[in-house]
Amino acid sequence: MATWLLALDTSTPRTALALGRIDRAAGTAQPVAEATHDDRGRPASAELTTRISALLAAAGVAPRELGSIACGLGPGMFTGSRVALATAKGLALGLDCPLFGLSTLAIVAGAERVRGPVLALLDARRGDVYAAPFRLGDDGPARLADDRCCPLEQVLAELPAEFVAEARAIGPGVAAVASALPAELRDRSLAVPGADGPGLWAAAARAALREAHADVATVDAVYLRASYAELGLNTPKRPPYRSPFV
Repeated sequence: MATWLLALDTSTPRTALALGRIDRAAGTAQPVAEATHDDRGRPASAELTTRISALLAAAGVAPRELGSIACGLGPGMFTGSRVALATAKGLALGLDCPLFGLSTLAIVAGAERVRGPVLALLDARRGDVYAAPFRLGDDGPARLADDRCCPLEQVLAELPAEFVAEARAIGPGVAAVASALPAELRDRSLAVPGADGPGLWAAAARAALREAHADVATVDAVYLRASYAELGLNTPKRPPYRSPFV
């Protein structure tokens, strides 16, 4: 029996949403509505629930009709990953439906409906990238290795030569490391701004049809490394408040 699947991701400078029908028994997935919002310079958290409501309303789907939720867990922007996951957990718990956790790199890999070998790249800054290789087919992104956070040179050194010879790099990280990409790989690459609706649906549909759902109580965002605050690299904007009662 087909059920409604809602997917969301805010781990990149875009908010990506997707809605469609999933039938696990038949192994079919049908996208119905997608939305991609450019959030550069604006916090996605301020508009996420409004955008979800608008997507559902445009498709004529009531929230109570949702049968499962899928959510990008990162890596990417720490706050964005937490906001998306908190929203997804609230929906899954409130509707008593399964939650599927997605790699944001898998979502980015499917952006612009690319097919074939793909190296998904996000700019992790401080000389690093978030990266993972996939093979994109009609059934979505098939993972070839784990998500990594390390220098691009290390990523390339660990990939098979035949993959690099055929692959396209895609994602917001492409522009940041373009000069370090091999010339042929750079020429085939796409510096997209972030996740998009089609890529999100491809990753969500594959997970919903092939994978076990997450434990809502324990699933967490994927960071791959400590935040600036944890590393002591952020300068507070104001002195810390000290309670007069302690």
